[in-house]
Amino acid sequence: MAPACGTVMLGVLTLAVLLLHVPHAAGQAVVNGNWSDWSVIGTPCTKTCDGGFTTIVRSCTNPAPEGGGDLCVTDEGQVATNGLDFKIAACNVQTCWANEWSPWSNCSKVCGRGNQTSYAICGNETCTGIQYKEKKLACNTWNKTTCPSPCLSTKCPDYGVCRDDSNNTDPIATCVCTMGYKMSPTKTSCVRPPPSTPTPRPIPTMPPAQKVVATVISKSASTVIIICLSICLCIFFVFRIFTPDRVIQMNMEIALLLAHCILMSPSSITQKPIICTVVSILLHFFFTACFMFMFLESLHMYAYVAFVIKREGMFSRAQNVLVGWGVAAIIVLFCMCFQFSNYGGVYECWLMLDTPLMYGEMVPIVTLVVMTFTLTEAAGSAEYMPLKGMDKGQLVSAKFSQRTNLVIMPLVFSHMLLGMLSEYEQNLALYSIFSLLNSISGVVILFFHCSNNQQVRMKLKAVFGKMCKGRQ
Repeated sequence: MAPACGTVMLGVLTLAVLLLHVPHAAGQAVVNGNWSDWSVIGTPCTKTCDGGFTTIVRSCTNPAPEGGGDLCVTDEGQVATNGLDFKIAACNVQTCWANEWSPWSNCSKVCGRGNQTSYAICGNETCTGIQYKEKKLACNTWNKTTCPSPCLSTKCPDYGVCRDDSNNTDPIATCVCTMGYKMSPTKTSCVRPPPSTPTPRPIPTMPPAQKVVATVISKSASTVIIICLSICLCIFFVFRIFTPDRVIQMNMEIALLLAHCILMSPSSITQKPIICTVVSILLHFFFTACFMFMFLESLHMYAYVAFVIKREGMFSRAQNVLVGWGVAAIIVLFCMCFQFSNYGGVYECWLMLDTPLMYGEMVPIVTLVVMTFTLTEAAGSAEYMPLKGMDKGQLVSAKFSQRTNLVIMPLVFSHMLLGMLSEYEQNLALYSIFSLLNSISGVVILFFHCSNNQQVRMKLKAVFGKMCKGRQ
């Protein structure tokens, strides 16, 4: 009915306008035309829902022009044809979908962030294309108090543990590495971090005046021990005493003498890296040989005191010399193979205590010291059956050596350690103690090595006897 009614109305309006344009009688008043309101009813709408279009009309009848009055003009400034004006208007703008959306659904996530959904279905006519619509709304159901910890569902890599960092709005599980491991950049594994580069040790320095004093006292002490060892060697060479036990002591004295001769080198050698390296290697070699011969002396002494042999020691003179120097050379060559670059230093040429070379030097020497003490104590703390035909003179010398080694070896070991520490720390007090022990070591070695030997005692007694008779 509505489309037919709209067509009839347009026809009636057109007829009325035509009738109005019939000429009136002469003498009628001039009246300009004016537009009526737009018609409420237009042509049939192009769509029944979701917004269509219709054509509406207005007429130049409010009032109609009379007596030659002006015709109505459109919005575009044109004279209306036949007194009518048409335009397109929207119609049936209501949606084709049902006007009610469904209630919001529950949140898609339990104890977390998700979405709620509402939907609508097609309404009063068949919709084109999609027959279903929905809309979403963000939601958050997380509650730190009532929800389970996110760590319960989180798997961390090896060496990692989960840490609950949840706040009031979100569950947060963080994997933290333990046992010194660090999380990889990809956050997928715990890896062992590379070793940190240690801060270089600052080079210790001494005031020039203290350095002069330290040099003087250390060189003086080395001179004292060199003199004492030289006198001891000369005495035995003059008396031509080269028994097996004396050969061992002689080589120990030579090793210690050469070590202190090297310590007399000027401090300027630190500016010559090659010479400094050679000095460091030689010091290592001679001190190791010194303690090796001390061990051989304790072994020689043990063989007598424990009544293992009757005379002349367990090894020949040549065997003792070969073993003493040979073992020391093997130890030094082994260290040179793995730690050659650490021999010598920037400011001293003895032993840098902050390098792995320290273990290569000290472990063998400490081992020899412990073994020497063990043999010495073992020989003196047990009762052994004496052998028939035992050389009593050599046995007496061995027992003297047993006691004197307990004095000489700690002195030599202590002054070696203090020498290394004083050079490494550049400490005047350490230099002073080192120098004192040096001097004491030299005097003690001279006295004990001469007094322990039976032949030296006898010859010195004869010499002093002749001197006394000559004075009379």
